[in-house]
Amino acid sequence: MNRARLAVVCLAVVVISLPDGCRPTTSPDKVVHVRVDHPQMNGAIKKARASVGTFIAALQSPKPGQVGFKVKAKFEEGSKVEDIWLDHVTYDGTNFRGDIANAPERVKNVKFGEKATVAPAEISDWMYLDNRKLVGGETVRVWLETLSPAERGNFEKMVDIVVE
Repeated sequence: MNRARLAVVCLAVVVISLPDGCRPTTSPDKVVHVRVDHPQMNGAIKKARASVGTFIAALQSPKPGQVGFKVKAKFEEGSKVEDIWLDHVTYDGTNFRGDIANAPERVKNVKFGEKATVAPAEISDWMYLDNRKLVGGETVRVWLETLSPAERGNFEKMVDIVVE
């Protein structure tokens, strides 16, 4: 697996669940639990939605070195809520369509690899890599802020990306 693909896969494993928890904590399968009223995460979601046009433009006409286009969306099952990345994303002018990029932890009404459709106004994040540099990934950036400098450095080295 090339480093760009590895970076995209590793970042896709960071899934944000919003219903409970006091501060971000990581479970064994890399799901990050965040309070529903977490101000930084809610700000990141707002920023991602406001800038989704940038993502759509790059997705429709990617430049050399731009890879790993993903969107994150909220999936609900009763009172259970989980934000999940979609991989292999396309855009039809109205909605994004992609594959569920990880095995959901809380919701069981979607499965890894299954197709899903989401409107741009309903995304909770978007991201891609541009020559190893993370573009978008606002919720990922919030998650990275919860890591110690050593953990963050190790993560960035492991996936060989640049997060500014």
